Amino acid sequence: MNIPYFFEPHLTTDSVNLNDANTHYMLQVLRMKEKESFFLTNGRGQKWLCTIQSIAKKDVAATIVEKNIVEPRMHPLHLAIAFTKNPSRMEWLLEKVCEMGIESITPILTQRSEKNYFKKERFEKILIAAMLQSQQTYLPILEEPKALKDIIEREYDQKLIAYCGQEFEKFSALNAVKPRKSTLFLIGPEGDFTSDEVHLCMQNQFSAIHLGANRLRTETAGLFVCTLFNAIQ
Repeated sequence: MNIPYFFEPHLTTDSVNLNDANTHYMLQVLRMKEKESFFLTNGRGQKWLCTIQSIAKKDVAATIVEKNIVEPRMHPLHLAIAFTKNPSRMEWLLEKVCEMGIESITPILTQRSEKNYFKKERFEKILIAAMLQSQQTYLPILEEPKALKDIIEREYDQKLIAYCGQEFEKFSALNAVKPRKSTLFLIGPEGDFTSDEVHLCMQNQFSAIHLGANRLRTETAGLFVCTLFNAIQ
């Protein structure tokens, strides 16, 4: 039986408190009945198995059957990617990388970035829906847009930058991405990073890589990286 997941950011008591949106979805969309079970997660690893005890019009009374803590991955992936001006493509990317499994995402501002479209509330709703659909218990952290220079000094086991130019030695992503290492991965705009930006990254312990023979859209590159990282863990 496929037990549905619901998001409740504040699981701090021994009682089940469902918000209006969760109650509506449970009763009007899923048509759940008494004695049926569901999971509650706060997006930070908590996972409660609950059972519906009674339903009265728009109210659901439920009890906690079991509480679990899901441990986070030891080797997180942080994707820093230049968002495009087309919001639907970025929404697609957020949905898919969340389904695959990712710890954090930062929109980066580069010299060739397109007009930045960033609506955090909208994007976080997409991430929550994708987390629940893929039955995960960790909600990816979505940071505010940041300049490239403000993110490249962060410490990770491996730091990689996808680059289409020919000025620097590049390695295949299939060989460069190592398992069981915390990873910061940079994906540039569709006009690519400038040589100065790549130089700056190389000075901060990045390795330049390529993603194959074909030139990929920004969102396709992001999903490729996330898929590869998860496949080798």
